[in-house]
Amino acid sequence: MLAATALTFFAAKARSFVWVVVALLFAVLVFFKSLPLVHVSWLMPLGISYYTFKLAGYLIDTRWGALEPERRLLPFLAYSSFFPQIVAGPIQRPDSFLPQVELAEPATVSRMVAGMMRIALGLFKKFAIADNLGLLVDFVYGHLHARTGTPVLLGFYGFPLQMYADFSGLTDIAIGAAALFGIDSPENFNAPFSAASPSGYWRRWHMTLTLWLTDYVFTPLRMSLRRFGNAGLVVSLFANMLLIGLWHGFRWTYVAFGALHACYLSVDALTQKTRKRWYKRAELAERIAEWTGPLLTFNLVAVAFVFFRVGTMAEAAALFHSFLAGWKSWTGYRPLLWLAPACVVMAAADSLVHRYWAKEIMAGIPRWGHWCVYGCTAMAVSLTVIFLFAGGHKSSPFLYAVY
Repeated sequence: MLAATALTFFAAKARSFVWVVVALLFAVLVFFKSLPLVHVSWLMPLGISYYTFKLAGYLIDTRWGALEPERRLLPFLAYSSFFPQIVAGPIQRPDSFLPQVELAEPATVSRMVAGMMRIALGLFKKFAIADNLGLLVDFVYGHLHARTGTPVLLGFYGFPLQMYADFSGLTDIAIGAAALFGIDSPENFNAPFSAASPSGYWRRWHMTLTLWLTDYVFTPLRMSLRRFGNAGLVVSLFANMLLIGLWHGFRWTYVAFGALHACYLSVDALTQKTRKRWYKRAELAERIAEWTGPLLTFNLVAVAFVFFRVGTMAEAAALFHSFLAGWKSWTGYRPLLWLAPACVVMAAADSLVHRYWAKEIMAGIPRWGHWCVYGCTAMAVSLTVIFLFAGGHKSSPFLYAVY
């Protein structure tokens, strides 16, 4: 990381070697991403995916003239190595981070309190929801050939919820920890499962990665292929989504994950004008779509997440076979009794966070809004303590600590 940061810092000033350094950064990333194929993944540098994207984006911005090169090395080192964001983002842009370092303003008491509340929300998502869903999901995916029907159904729908609670919880911790140091971080999630379309989902899920790839991959590729019309659009979408899949690792299941989302987005984009014309003629259909769109999108996302969760294509086929093989009764799963209220608290807390987080000291919020924030935090902390100490909880690693 130190070598990559220093090389990027000086290359941005020289400008002549920017594209060479960008290529070198991604060559190193590809090399380390290939290590699991030869079973030496323990050599993987911590957070290499995230700081590579941050450094490459900085170089491209300076080369395009959108950003002036940073004059001092120390603030730039802080940008590339800012520890709360190192393993799971969000991917903060230099024009957002560096001015905050230059000002060097300490965090206010209210910002530190808000940061600790955000960390508490992240811990709640992880320990109270993700880890307990993980018990169910791990059991189902570990016995794909022995289970059918309802258990597989719960595992199928449980993993997207587990992934969201785990990943957004880790992001909440990162944003809250950054706030303790006086750094405002970009949001990474915005109620993705309420999106009415696949394109809306990707505007709400891992937003900083989506925006990075849109700015530096999809848009330049789309502009260069615009003379090919819809074919150029589809190629651009597939290139973008396959990169997202391969970013997680070099496995065929990740390729399938990216390709499936590319198909969703292509159909969404190619039918958008037709759907708008139809909705103008049939207002009832538009109202129905407002309710059915999120349901359909969530199911499409859940199908793609199967390929993200399994290790091989054969395991994915086994899950879908078990899913359709029959519907047998299941004796139950005790932590699900806790998960119902926990998920309600998470949804309410997420709604409040995305509505009020950016406002200093919750300025301009009515008194009932303050008490809602405090109440959600108190319930989250209480449920987290119950899961940790009263339930004999055993924590698992975060799912989305990308190297």
